[in-house]
Amino acid sequence: MIHLGYVGINTLLQTASKTFRLANYSSERMLEISRKNLHALREILQWNVAHRIKLFRITSGLIPFGSHSINSGIWKKDLREDFQEIGDFIRRNFLRVSMHPGQYTVINTPDSETYERSLKDLQYHCAVLDLMELDGSHKIVIHGGGIYGRRQYSTEVLLQRLEGMSEPIRKRLVIENDERNFSAADIYTVCKRTGYPGVLDIFHHQCFPSFQNLGIREIVEHFRETWPDSQRQKIHYSNQAPQKHRGAHSEGIDLEQFSRFYENVKDMELDIMLETKDKQQSVLKVRKSFPEIS
Repeated sequence: MIHLGYVGINTLLQTASKTFRLANYSSERMLEISRKNLHALREILQWNVAHRIKLFRITSGLIPFGSHSINSGIWKKDLREDFQEIGDFIRRNFLRVSMHPGQYTVINTPDSETYERSLKDLQYHCAVLDLMELDGSHKIVIHGGGIYGRRQYSTEVLLQRLEGMSEPIRKRLVIENDERNFSAADIYTVCKRTGYPGVLDIFHHQCFPSFQNLGIREIVEHFRETWPDSQRQKIHYSNQAPQKHRGAHSEGIDLEQFSRFYENVKDMELDIMLETKDKQQSVLKVRKSFPEIS
């Protein structure tokens, strides 16, 4: 069975990533905005349940400056009950959530300060899901990183750092292909060597193709090999935005293109995250055309 989800915000509801300027930072302000964000996240998840949507990517901006050195981390104690209530709601309703750190979280970077900040950001994302008391099926997605003019060396750095991750990060981390540096074949190899699951991004694969002799179903099946038997495979899907640079995500799902893809995988057990700008609207649009999809 196919499950669909969407990313970050619901266009009908309040955002769960309100913030404020760093220059105005105070612990009181951070906690105030964090509580509002957690309330907004609860409303989004409730809306999802009402509309039978099982997958959702939680915004990285849930806690303002969550991984910044200015933040003492008191939110982990002061908001513990709020997190537990959300986690309980997720478990009771059999939802699956994930998070996806931004472009500045790069674990194979040659810059030591960037690497340290990236580790802190991964620790922050883990803390959010751990405070919700969610198991390891609720994932944190990252890309392979940069090439920096030295592909083989940069790949080895990625492998070494993945293998050296702490257990709390390791149990949640999954690696995704991108549109310019690490192809699906590259990430598959990294995952097979390190034991991490791999998230196949269909759109990135179209932009930066690999596995030249394999069809899309065979590539999805390859990535299934990287996932534990106890966890559903997760993939990403979107389309190219017309008249924008290659790799720009579309406003909504192109149903004709999705239909061609869906014919190849419709009998598989897959969690598909739709990465479109219209968010939940694309999920409802696809489900209307393919009512058998959960």
